[in-house]
Amino acid sequence: MDDSEANTFRILLATDLHLGYGLNNSIRENDTFRTFEEILQIANKEKVDFILLGGDLFHEARPTPHCIKKTIELIRKYCFGDKPVEIEFFSDPSLHFPGNASVNYEDPNINVSIPIFSIHGNHDDPTGKNHVSALDLFSSMGLVNYFGRWDDVTKVEINPILLKKGDSKLALYGLSHIRDERLARLFLDKKVVTKTPEDLNDWFNVFILHQNRANRGAKNFIADSFIPEFIDLVMWGHEHDCRIEPSASAGGNCYITQPGSSVATSLAEGEALTKKIGLLRVCGKNFNLHPIELQTVRPFIFSCLSIEPPENFAGKIAHSERTKILVREKIESMIEEANNLNRDNMLPLIRLIIKYEDERQVFNPIRFGQEFINKVANPEDIVKFATHYKQARRTNNVHVNFIDPNDEHVTSVIDLISKYFEGDNHLSALSVTGLNEAVNKFLESNDNDAPQVLLNEQEEYLMKKLMELKPEEAEIEDCLKQISESRSVEEFRDVLRDPNRRQNLNSVTVDDQITIDDSDDENNVSVSSRPAKGPGSRGGRGSRGGRGRGRGRAK
Repeated sequence: MDDSEANTFRILLATDLHLGYGLNNSIRENDTFRTFEEILQIANKEKVDFILLGGDLFHEARPTPHCIKKTIELIRKYCFGDKPVEIEFFSDPSLHFPGNASVNYEDPNINVSIPIFSIHGNHDDPTGKNHVSALDLFSSMGLVNYFGRWDDVTKVEINPILLKKGDSKLALYGLSHIRDERLARLFLDKKVVTKTPEDLNDWFNVFILHQNRANRGAKNFIADSFIPEFIDLVMWGHEHDCRIEPSASAGGNCYITQPGSSVATSLAEGEALTKKIGLLRVCGKNFNLHPIELQTVRPFIFSCLSIEPPENFAGKIAHSERTKILVREKIESMIEEANNLNRDNMLPLIRLIIKYEDERQVFNPIRFGQEFINKVANPEDIVKFATHYKQARRTNNVHVNFIDPNDEHVTSVIDLISKYFEGDNHLSALSVTGLNEAVNKFLESNDNDAPQVLLNEQEEYLMKKLMELKPEEAEIEDCLKQISESRSVEEFRDVLRDPNRRQNLNSVTVDDQITIDDSDDENNVSVSSRPAKGPGSRGGRGSRGGRGRGRGRAK
């Protein structure tokens, strides 16, 4: 690009920071904040015009006070100051920032030096009776420009944020997270409308979204074909594997960049890819994206090991002991590989998938992991066993079929549940739709109460209906099935949206709370103690109109 820096937008791209992840883990509690600080330091070093985030700034919809405090401190430290903001805002603030009279750097009461623009993801989406998210709070405080939110479930209308720097014009089309099935259906029904400026061809158009990109089942992802044809670049959030180098869309009409997460929230293979953010430069209709490798990310090494069948070995050593010898040797080499990255002596994350064919080769992975305490950050789940084949057996004359999660027809947990309860395994009273909705809420929003809430609600609903209908004893089973099948997914979603639903939980004693991360297809589990619960127990000055005088070329 031959134009001067005065006409070139400099934008830092990052997504899925998951601030607050691992706060209950003494080893990893500061990982997300350390890397967020590095990102903000890079933004200052590169003198960017603004930071663009693709969702999941926070790991939980209700961040802890500690998480909120740390985030506020970092943003105020690195994004406030006297440096003029050299971009002009040409949109109606009321369309993008409800409750705020202006974009934050034009607010005379605060002095913003590096604006942050962010959509929300599936982790930090609005919640509660008034549908308020953590980003709403940060927007109200002038710390973040939160945009792209849409609450109408029948249609979507995307209004772009229009920015100018010198002669260059930039349009940001933000779409915060919407359930993939719903959004895909709206796209198919032509109910997603994107508003455009009159001189569309003069603008560089960027689409920011936070959805499934990988095919995870029919209508459970957003296909490239849904992207409006006039879009020049798509910034894709939600997918954690880093594919930040721009690639052409399936239709070839635009480029897609997928920055990936800045921290590993699971032990999946995609999380082991090098974590990067991007420096995007836009001048006129031309752009350049420079990947920047993050240096503060905890090392993560992922590998697989196939164990030969027992009959291929001779000797008196037990099969499980022979497996341990091979696994121990492999893990030591993985630790050495991680240590060679020179990441300030941080204990690495290690995940080894062991593929075996005989149960005699299996050993207790938790007990085995204790050998690596003070050598790795996750001794409790270094190893995971995976069979080469589907298993089927009979138990008490009942045929049990274990579905292989790697089956090409199983592309999500919801598919797995639906497939399991087909045919002979059907539920006679509870609704598979309700079960899917509970699991989905648990995975997408870390809502630990969702399964129990919907289980209790279905039980009460069924009892109420049976009392009303009063079927004969021989008709009870058919009646239960009809009641179950008559319920819609929206009924279950309304139950989960109820801000008072926690009060409906039965009194339970909880000795240990087990949490499973939503993106962890490798079953990453952490355990934390919790006491038992009873009833009721989830711009500024000089910033406007500024112009830079330095000249340079974007390459």
